[in-house]
Amino acid sequence: MDTSRRALVLGSGGLTGLAWQVGVLDGLADGGLAWNADLLVGTSAGALLAARLAAGEAIRDVADALGSDRTFRSNPGESARQPGGGGDVPGAVPVSAAIRLVAAQLHPHRRRAVVRLGRRAAAEWTPEASGRWVDAVAGDLAGRGWPAPLVVVVTDAATGRPVLFRARRPVDLALAVAASCAMPGVLPAVRIGGRLYFDGGLRSPANLDAAGAADVVVALAPLTGALRAHRRPGVQAARLRASGATVVLLTPDAAGRRAIGLDVLAVDRVPACVEAGRTFGRRRVADVGAVWG
Repeated sequence: MDTSRRALVLGSGGLTGLAWQVGVLDGLADGGLAWNADLLVGTSAGALLAARLAAGEAIRDVADALGSDRTFRSNPGESARQPGGGGDVPGAVPVSAAIRLVAAQLHPHRRRAVVRLGRRAAAEWTPEASGRWVDAVAGDLAGRGWPAPLVVVVTDAATGRPVLFRARRPVDLALAVAASCAMPGVLPAVRIGGRLYFDGGLRSPANLDAAGAADVVVALAPLTGALRAHRRPGVQAARLRASGATVVLLTPDAAGRRAIGLDVLAVDRVPACVEAGRTFGRRRVADVGAVWG
């Protein structure tokens, strides 16, 4: 009997990256693969998907919900409602927020720059906006028990350091997921146990190294760029392989990159992202199945 410890890692990528990952897993499921992982690591948008899979939701049900949930969808040409922000989100990440995020990644003292983002998030934080955001993105997860396989990566807004919430350090599941998804300057940070947390993707686009104890790792990374090499999914995958793990890293092909685009909040791109991911997943059934079984 195969007793290898299997990990599924789901990375950041906003709404379009989430949709691509849902499509990939749905396409792989069409080929007979089941996502009964021993470890599920989720970062930002990937945390939302990982939590739902760990809670027992079928990937096809997640795909159907993504296509119909008004939290994430609007009529083409209209702006999407900002979950938790009390206003409308334009069809792109605000330029000012994007500049601050890029500057934080490029800063020679990156953690200090992330801490500055945290101070701004704390100054702008209100319980009402944060509560609306949590309810919108993960309200139906509130009060559920923490699934044993799940790890959610967040960033402590005060220290700039990553925090891993898991079964031995459980918090409210909805709060953890919403915090991991909370893009600084765009979506409100989330208070957990008296501290503010936000986007887990500030540390790494996918945080593959959080699956370091696994023998087999399948990782989806809609976003792959990072200034520092050790934060890149490809470099982290290589290090896991060097330690003896079998790793399949799935990143978007040309069609997936076009669908995901530069605007990770583009609601109207969701169907194209799901379909691009599904087509990609169906093509990768053989090589993923060879290691996942």
